[in-house]
Amino acid sequence: MFLIYNYLPGGNLESFIRGRSAATVQWKILHKIAFHIARALAYLHDQCAPRILHRDVKPSNILLDDEFNAYLSDFGLARLLGTSETHATTGVAGTFGYVAPEYAMTCRVSEKADVYSYGVVLLELMSDKKALDPSFSSQENGFNIVSWASLLLRHGRAKEVFTAGLWESSPHDDLVEMLHLAITCTDDTLSTRPTMKSVVQRLRQIRPS
Repeated sequence: MFLIYNYLPGGNLESFIRGRSAATVQWKILHKIAFHIARALAYLHDQCAPRILHRDVKPSNILLDDEFNAYLSDFGLARLLGTSETHATTGVAGTFGYVAPEYAMTCRVSEKADVYSYGVVLLELMSDKKALDPSFSSQENGFNIVSWASLLLRHGRAKEVFTAGLWESSPHDDLVEMLHLAITCTDDTLSTRPTMKSVVQRLRQIRPS
């Protein structure tokens, strides 16, 4: 089976994050990309039968058009999940830094593994940092964007998570709400992580006017 996409001149999200100009550091654009990815995953998890686990959600697998609409791509590692199944047991697949800890440790994968990966992507989108980045070592918590962002949020330093110019030009309450959402998505406890449907609902509540 083949997936056919329209030509998407915006490249992938990884290139966008690493090379974006000051003109594209906007709350409206950030929210639009985050919302489209969330909606795509919610569709796979809730509206497909059987349900689909993507298992490799990362910036290089998200494509953009010239209006910053985001499209999930590369379903090579996708796994089907029956309606009555809560998880699947399978060899660990995905990219280091985006794989949920419980999946890496137990080989049991569920929708919440995609939620974790989405949370990591959201942190990258907000911060311009990589999922694993040597710059995090100065924070004494290794190279993990999740630990780094969680530490800053706990210490009341949320502003430091956001890429240059975003905090100054965007509604602070909405940015912090999105940061809280990303941290909740990457919680070690599966039951704490929201569903993608819930993520879509929360993003709707902070949609730019």
